[in-house]
Amino acid sequence: MYREKIDLYEWFQAERGKKTRGFLHVYRHVGSKEIAWKKRSAILIFPGGGYSFVSEREWEPVAMYYYGKGLDAYVLEYNVAPECGYPTLLTEAAMAMLYLRKEAERLHSDGKIAALGFSSGGHLCGCISLLWDDLVLSARFGTDCAQIRPDAAILAYAVVSSEQSCRDEETFVNFCGGKAPYERYSLERVVRPDAPPMFLWATADDAEVPIENSIRLFRALCAAGVPAEYHAFETGRHGLSVCSEEVLSACNAQTEHVRHWLRLSLEFLRGHAFYTA
Repeated sequence: MYREKIDLYEWFQAERGKKTRGFLHVYRHVGSKEIAWKKRSAILIFPGGGYSFVSEREWEPVAMYYYGKGLDAYVLEYNVAPECGYPTLLTEAAMAMLYLRKEAERLHSDGKIAALGFSSGGHLCGCISLLWDDLVLSARFGTDCAQIRPDAAILAYAVVSSEQSCRDEETFVNFCGGKAPYERYSLERVVRPDAPPMFLWATADDAEVPIENSIRLFRALCAAGVPAEYHAFETGRHGLSVCSEEVLSACNAQTEHVRHWLRLSLEFLRGHAFYTA
């Protein structure tokens, strides 16, 4: 395994200011005298944390799972509130995707990049999957915006809607920072027919991010003709990540069942021409 930490601000020669994060953590396969180089698909991971921290349990354990299945994995360590808000979070997600596109040859990529986000990270994943040419991104990246769109997206118990009945208030406050209206980044409102295929999953009794978030997005995707797959598990706490004892204090039959989302997501990626082992 090749490990690397990329400073996206340095790579883009962008002013960092007081931002302390904005790093891309690399978990990549490499060749050697005994192991042949092989072009691989990539997955860009956005951990959750309500945009107030970056969850560790949705970071390396997730990257290692997909790495073990043949994908090159990348994790975005993004800046968070209250130090940073709109549009920093959206811009850094775009920077991560553009880095992977522009460095594809050096990274031995086959050109296929999936994005995966958990909770608020799912919201960020949804933003680049549906709003890759958002006004703030167009102003910053111009014609490169088309490369921000991932080739597939996986949203795990994602924050989606700004509607009062199912809104995760902290996430929208931290993301918008009083500089943008919630409705502009309410994902079910901005679904478009040219969005990438999407895989969604959630648990019916999630007490932090109501399952209605995922339901609303799935309905909007279907209405727009976007290839989409949705799995609703009967029960499970918020933040299950890879559903292992590494990330949870204890596992039971219920979490073992929810763990099937990992296998299902791989089947989904294979169905959309991603390379996996």
